[in-house]
Amino acid sequence: MKQTHLVTGPFPELWRNVDSVVVIDGIGLDGKVFVDDPNVEVTLVKSPEILSNITDEEFRAFESLSELVFQDLANELNRHHGTTFPLRYWRIVVGAWFQQFAQVVHMRLKLAENVLETYGELKVAKLDLTWQELLPVTHDEASLLFATDIWNHYIYVEAYNFVTKSATENILVSSPERNKELLEYRQNVNFGLPSPQTKSKIETLLAKISPNPKVVLAGVVQSKLALIVMHLRLRSLPRLWRFSSKLTAYPINASARQNFNLTKSSGVLFEKFLRELLATNLPTIYLEGFKELQDKVSESQIKRHPKLIFTNTLLHRNEQFKVWSAEHVISGATKLISGQHGGGYGTRYFMGWNEFYEFSTVDRFLSWGWSDSLKNVVVSACVQSQQDKFSRCKTGGLLIVLGPVTRNSDVYQMLGAQSNSSYFGYFKELINSLPKYILEQTRVRPKNASAVGKPARVSPQQISELLGNLVEIDTGGSSLSEMQSQNRLSVVTYNETTIPTNLLAGYPTVAMWDPNYVRLTTAASIVYDELFKAKILHYTPESAAQHIADIWENVDLWWTSEEVLQARETFCENFARHSKFPALEIAKALADYR
Repeated sequence: MKQTHLVTGPFPELWRNVDSVVVIDGIGLDGKVFVDDPNVEVTLVKSPEILSNITDEEFRAFESLSELVFQDLANELNRHHGTTFPLRYWRIVVGAWFQQFAQVVHMRLKLAENVLETYGELKVAKLDLTWQELLPVTHDEASLLFATDIWNHYIYVEAYNFVTKSATENILVSSPERNKELLEYRQNVNFGLPSPQTKSKIETLLAKISPNPKVVLAGVVQSKLALIVMHLRLRSLPRLWRFSSKLTAYPINASARQNFNLTKSSGVLFEKFLRELLATNLPTIYLEGFKELQDKVSESQIKRHPKLIFTNTLLHRNEQFKVWSAEHVISGATKLISGQHGGGYGTRYFMGWNEFYEFSTVDRFLSWGWSDSLKNVVVSACVQSQQDKFSRCKTGGLLIVLGPVTRNSDVYQMLGAQSNSSYFGYFKELINSLPKYILEQTRVRPKNASAVGKPARVSPQQISELLGNLVEIDTGGSSLSEMQSQNRLSVVTYNETTIPTNLLAGYPTVAMWDPNYVRLTTAASIVYDELFKAKILHYTPESAAQHIADIWENVDLWWTSEEVLQARETFCENFARHSKFPALEIAKALADYR
């Protein structure tokens, strides 16, 4: 009798000598089904199609259950470390990792439940990996692992075993090559640990002049001149901050993890599964390496609590900064403020883990124009990085900007940029629908085109092969702004930072995505509907290609038309608010709160 197996990763040893398989997210980053044996009957389960149907009730339950588990985790960390830190301390220090991990676990468990409900119990082949081999050192490393095939193979098997209670029946597959690949990858990203950097002479001098500043601006992505202006507006001497002390990948304390007491549960499947996973997934920086982290922070800690700490980028991933700032915040003397540093904020129907973390952690959050009735969100201005001034080349070509395409999603709002959604189909159809004379002038730029050490994302070579080598691939030799300056028009294929930065800069842009995978808030839907009516936003590749052909000879005629100008203005007012002096605008908002 034919026995169907569950396959959760692109590893041929998992379907060797098998007649029939059910494959979770079986389309790889090359756009091909990776189970390519013609003798194997393949059934694909595409996670975006299932996860895009999550209900409001399910998501609210996920949020409330996650919070219950996090509170118990904070108590357990206090018990283990012999501390009495308040919940907010642990929310700042561990919350970012926990929120991302909880959302990933929720997504993987929902898939496992769907597979069981649809196909019944299946045989499962599992690579011979231990949880110790997959245990991250930092949140940064964990975030990278969440996108890898090998980590997702492991977590999907764990989820399926949990819902079927059949772990003992797994077929264990020994594959030393996979173990070696995993270790090499982790070493390649240095386990997410920072690279130690020596303080510059100016840093050292400023630290001596202002040893205990009242205002700390750290990880604020602005020019040095803008930072000086911000400090002066806040009546504070300028300081430069660096949180990159050398940290160690500590050995795993298995006995301490076995004694983790997180077993109490309401009986809800997700909550129970999440609790069971914490002891074997909590990054070592928060347990085994936490004492060293505290010691490093003590070496750089200032003696007096500042009145205010402001950052754009350090809260999510910088472990040293999180502990450093948490120690000040729990004193009650310091306010923690974060500023928006990317697009998509305020538009997503279901809040991403990064948004939830920031909003639940900081005293104030400075947005690019939206508020959505959240009490701690303050509207200021779009202060994205040190924005390069860029404008289009009227005789240039077409640049297509791709999203962070992976095979495994880690947030509900990025399902559209996944190889098992309609993303590749839309992209290929756009290319095939463009007239030849435009296609000959088209370049495609993958997300982080020049990045190394992140093989979980689609590569330029994979994109080129996917398109049959029909278009030129930008490998990232120049910045995105520089590349856009060489072209007359850009196509943006995902709802993130490039859209607000382009519209703020007045750069001609066409956006395109499948609306089935991009769910917007009610307020955002009204704004994006104006983009759609003005033909800035398209929901089919055919529509986008036809529009590009229609405006190609005179992009300005469309881009400066009254309807388009109104749509651009409405969008920027809500999601990319303009300010002549954004650094001063931010400094004013900080001064008003301080």
